[in-house]
Parts: sequence; C-alpha cells; structure tokens
Amino acid sequence: MQEIRTLAPGISAYKLFLILRDIYEGKLMGRDRFYRLLRRKGLMLPALKRRHTTNSNHNYRMYKNRIKGYKPPTLNLLWVADITYIETDDGICYLHLLTDAFTHEIVGWTLSESLVAENTLQALNQAITMFPEADFTRLTHHSDRGAQYCCNRYVDRLKEMNISISMKKTGIPLTMRLPRG
Repeated sequence: MQEIRTLAPGISAYKLFLILRDIYEGKLMGRDRFYRLLRRKGLMLPALKRRHTTNSNHNYRMYKNRIKGYKPPTLNLLWVADITYIETDDGICYLHLLTDAFTHEIVGWTLSESLVAENTLQALNQAITMFPEADFTRLTHHSDRGAQYCCNRYVDRLKEMNISISMKKTGIPLTMRLPRG
C-alpha cells in the first residue's frame, strides 16, 4: 500500500482500493475499513477544495422558479443554463452551458478561463443563432441565481428575445438531472 502511494502519490483512495482489491483477488477488506486504515497510517490524501461557480450574493433582480416539476413535451420550451469547471494542467477552465431539457442536447456553450457574464452571454447567443427561425415566446430559460444570469446584459438579451426567465434558489439549476455534456 505504501509502495503504491509512493509511486503514485496523487492516486485517490478509491483507485488505490481497486488496485489492491485486484492484486489480492477480492480478499481485501471492505472499502470503509480500508479508508480507516489509510487515515490511521496517514496515507489518506487531503480532500480537494470544492469550486463554486455560483455567486448569488449580488444586487441584481432574481426571478421565481417557474418550472418546478415541469417536463417539456418538445424542443425549445425549456433551456437550462449551468457553469461547470474543468481542471487542466494549466489551471481551471469554466464551461458555460445551455441545454435543451427535452432533447438533453447542448444548444450553446463557451469554454473560458473566467466566470464573467460575457462568456455566459456568448453561450446564450450561440444557442439563439442555432435556431434562427424559432419563436422564443414559449421558451423558458432556467438557471441558478448566479450573477452571470442575473446581470443586466444577460437579462436584457433574454427579454429582447421574449424568453421567459426562471431561477432556482440554490444549487443545481434543475430538479431533474440533465447530462453535463
């Protein structure tokens, strides 16, 4: 165990458990007991810092959740916006996404090095141009209450396209799970 930890110091406890389980052909102790042993021996890695992509501590207007329990019957009735981070060798990148809740397809996206609203707006504009003939008056845009989605430029663009705005108070922007890419 210590030899593997020395050879691969960044390997997760779970991967280490799987490697040893294969080496010992299933005769290894259970996972939780294995984790306790790692902690006791000082071989457990520190927990990774959780990245937050939502800043809802701002003075912009926040909108009500208009889609609770709603499942769209067709395309372009509900778009869900989200931002996720991707760790690379060069640092952190942020993926700004717009997903159609009916098809579960990504309709707009931008990969950037920052969380600024301009990047989120770029993903929205990409989604809008993807459907040049669409009537957006029946479309609802749903997101969390992050500053990127509440800022004036973003909200003005939604209103310009007659897109309804819906926001969830905290956490994941949708109660139903959507694929993240």
